[in-house]
Amino acid sequence: MRGLGGILFGALVASGTAEAGPWAQSPGGIYARGIVSGERLDGEDGLRIDQYGEVGLPGRFTLTGKAEAVRYDGGTAGSDSYRVSVRRQLWSNAKGWAAGAEGGVVHGSALAGVFGCQGWGGEARVSVGRSGISKEGNAYYAFADAAWISQEGGCDRQRMEFGYGSDVGPNFFTSQQIWVEYGKRSADSIKTETQIGYHFPLVDVALGYRDELGGEFDEQAILLAVTYRR
Repeated sequence: MRGLGGILFGALVASGTAEAGPWAQSPGGIYARGIVSGERLDGEDGLRIDQYGEVGLPGRFTLTGKAEAVRYDGGTAGSDSYRVSVRRQLWSNAKGWAAGAEGGVVHGSALAGVFGCQGWGGEARVSVGRSGISKEGNAYYAFADAAWISQEGGCDRQRMEFGYGSDVGPNFFTSQQIWVEYGKRSADSIKTETQIGYHFPLVDVALGYRDELGGEFDEQAILLAVTYRR
């Protein structure tokens, strides 16, 4: 299974894996990604900085951390969020399928921005995905996640995430992701994001566009993402 895991992880590296899905980093492996995005929320300009990292641990465990902050030019208050979690890849097979589970501690909310939950809480997540090499010889991955988040004041949310990424030619790749989130005390949110990027020798660099489709608030963003792996 070690050889198979290396093949699958290699496919994820080639196609620019997202910060979700069931896969584990190899022990000692590092994944670090930073995103800077210029945003517009209900007609007000803002800046978002998103930092995310993973470190591979023995036993198919992966330690993850995320810090995100957004600030606006007008009177809208900014929003910060933090998350630390542990993911476990539970299963994989020779056809590229894998399943995993994740649990962690969260503070604040960034997906729904200033309309999300605040304070401390916990997150539990299950995921399934497939990765490999297409008939055309391009690395790809696809995943679906389901998460439950509970924070102070009874602010509970349910989230689903879907993503796909693939190489599209020598050193170029593309990815698409959808987030769907519902909660009793926070705004419902449906976000889509598309990125197009290039594999440089040391890092991957991508440009992207994110759009809010949920209808409870209006938000768009243009982003720059830089990813490092070791």
